[in-house]
Amino acid sequence: KINGESESEKPGFFEDLAISPPYAIAYVLFLGYAFMRTMGEAEGASMEVLQGFFNDPLNPGCNEIFTTIFNLLGLFFVPMACLLMPGAKGQKFPATPFLVGAALGGYGVLGPYAITRKPMTDITKADLGWFTANVLENKVFNYFIAAAFFSAYITSGLLDALLTKDVHEIISGYLDLVSSTAIASASSMDFLILTVAGASFVSEDVKRRNVDDEKTANLIGATTMLLPGIGLALYCALRPNLNEQ
Repeated sequence: KINGESESEKPGFFEDLAISPPYAIAYVLFLGYAFMRTMGEAEGASMEVLQGFFNDPLNPGCNEIFTTIFNLLGLFFVPMACLLMPGAKGQKFPATPFLVGAALGGYGVLGPYAITRKPMTDITKADLGWFTANVLENKVFNYFIAAAFFSAYITSGLLDALLTKDVHEIISGYLDLVSSTAIASASSMDFLILTVAGASFVSEDVKRRNVDDEKTANLIGATTMLLPGIGLALYCALRPNLNEQ
């Protein structure tokens, strides 16, 4: 026996494992789509695009829309951490490795955690770990991340391009890149999934902060999709504090 409980009495790993179908479906579709696009592209097409980012991440020499998407993907894990870490205790997997891995792998890494986690809305500040309470819930940090997201739209050249170039040409260039390279198409789908998943996590987080109405929580979550990436970061900066106890 261990702590008065025999090994046979302890629940197995899979006994109380719950799978969330929406996140699981998104994960399967993402991996399947990325695999098919990789198998179907011309040899070296994605590597040529990636080489531009290796040489100069802010000015890789490709379409401004994709440059923005690709750079924002590396930031998404921060607001995701702000949304998921308050409810991380008691989950089947530890959240930290998946969130850190998402900085490079996006939903391809975060997916398994999202699939197996359970919504946690009955949370107070006393339930949080030190890092979550003092960093991820810190408004100065939250506004800094929101500024980083906003700056990505500027440093990528997208804002300037939309103001000075033919918008139709920019969109056409983006669609051409998506159709011809796996990196652009898979990254775009990853960006879409993270945006929608983040909105659902916002709806859950709102309920931790004294918003009990389901429709209101869902509406707040949906509004974050109007400004992909920035919406999540701004929500984290503007959200009410958790109850102390």
